Amino acid sequence: MNEQGDANGAGGRGEAAGRSSTPPTGGRRDGPPDRRRAEPPLWWEIIAQTCSLIAPRQCPCGAEGSWLCPDCTALLAAPPIRVDSACDALQHLTAARVHEQERDGLLLPAGVDHSPVLPVLALGEYSGPLQRLVLAWKNGGMLHLGAPLARALGPAVAALAEDAEVSEPALVPVPSRLGARLRRGEDHTVELVRGLSRAGSGTPLLLRSAPTTAQEGQGARQRRTREIRVTGRRAHRAGQSATSVVIVDDVVTTGSTLRGMHEALTEAGMDVLGAAVIASARIPPAHSAQLPA
Repeated sequence: MNEQGDANGAGGRGEAAGRSSTPPTGGRRDGPPDRRRAEPPLWWEIIAQTCSLIAPRQCPCGAEGSWLCPDCTALLAAPPIRVDSACDALQHLTAARVHEQERDGLLLPAGVDHSPVLPVLALGEYSGPLQRLVLAWKNGGMLHLGAPLARALGPAVAALAEDAEVSEPALVPVPSRLGARLRRGEDHTVELVRGLSRAGSGTPLLLRSAPTTAQEGQGARQRRTREIRVTGRRAHRAGQSATSVVIVDDVVTTGSTLRGMHEALTEAGMDVLGAAVIASARIPPAHSAQLPA
């Protein structure tokens, strides 16, 4: 631009015009970027519309025209909430009072105090549109939903890592039974961890783990205690280096599985930062009051 201005000032308008008629091949181009490049090409839309005649594009909520509608996309963009206080199996008894006690100027009633074993962050309550998304991904054959669900879970992993001042935690999926993997066609929690890794949220740590107690056919009290066994060289190496890990699961109910994973990983020597789940069967009352009707 400076060369062209000097040439115009010196009377060499013809030479400057000749130079300006051929844009330079190198250097930075001025002017606004071409926004049309962000739009899908016409041929892609033609192919998508043609394929939709055979396999219609439909969101799990029922909206047609896309695999994930704008409303469900906005649902996944919501900030994660902490739900461990609503998980009975994650509560650890910290104090018990037979009578009222005064502490730091506060009168504490008779009762017990609990604190969670580990923090758990979820995208929301396991109901409504979020429940439909999870069921369509796990049991409905809509495996393509794994990528947006993993991206939505990234902020939860980042929050747990930031609280512990860890830059890149290891991501440990909750183990699935062989029958469930064969029925679904994939290990959905492993694929969720891999999706988180592709989004830059951490490093997968796929351990050889299996539950030693089943939850089917058990009552609420029995479901609160679940033992999980972690074995193999990867677990041994991660324990020796005290690797910081985040447990990843799809849905938390009582929290017994997360507690079992926490105990197994801690016993192996790893540092468990918390758990990130897509949905929680129950959420604390403070957050349930903010949910839309």
